Amino acid sequence: MVKKISAVKARQNLGQVMNEVALRGDDYIVERAGKPLVAIIPIERYEELERDLDAFFNEVGLFRSRIRGVESKDIDQAIKEGVRTAKSEELKRLKRKR
Repeated sequence: MVKKISAVKARQNLGQVMNEVALRGDDYIVERAGKPLVAIIPIERYEELERDLDAFFNEVGLFRSRIRGVESKDIDQAIKEGVRTAKSEELKRLKRKR
């Protein structure tokens, strides 16, 4: 569950916010002057995002090494295929979480 909280209230209730995030899996968006400033998420979700980002950049590196000398229309097709695959994988991941 995503909750919004002001920076002042987050500061005043940091222990409670941390418990809700760590124990219940809640997410918090901390706002200042009504504008989102930061997110507080469980460490497991943060680590998952880090792993996903590393995997993404590894794939980009592999893709770059494979496309040297390839025509742009073939690159466009590969990108479209990659986007379809990524969307499909994300849908599978979301279904598993339910």
